[in-house]
Amino acid sequence: MKSLGLVLALLTTVTLAAPREIVISTEKIGESVHWVPQRVEVFPGEEIKFVIKHELQGGFDFHGFFVPQLKIQKQVNRNKAEELTVKIPKKMKLGEYPMGCHFHPKHVPATLVVKTPAPDSKAN
Repeated sequence: MKSLGLVLALLTTVTLAAPREIVISTEKIGESVHWVPQRVEVFPGEEIKFVIKHELQGGFDFHGFFVPQLKIQKQVNRNKAEELTVKIPKKMKLGEYPMGCHFHPKHVPATLVVKTPAPDSKAN
């Protein structure tokens, strides 16, 4: 019975790290639609919660959001945020990857940057 109490005590003191939230939204810059922020930095093994928004008035009622290397492909409707939690694979090659609109290829993509975490980082 003591060991059960110890296990329960340990479980109540363990805090699970929530995924890091990154908000990505459409923005019109000049005559072009962009996903912003234009650069998103992540680390291998990190869990990310993307909150994807399309709040532009006029133009298309929806946009696509895709990151082929993470097998993400979503439709984002105007004024209805999409939430998507993903874990960046620990073995994902460091580098830059496009995050764009698969429905409207002329829209300017953002860049997902997979980089080495700082020594004091909490990335898994």
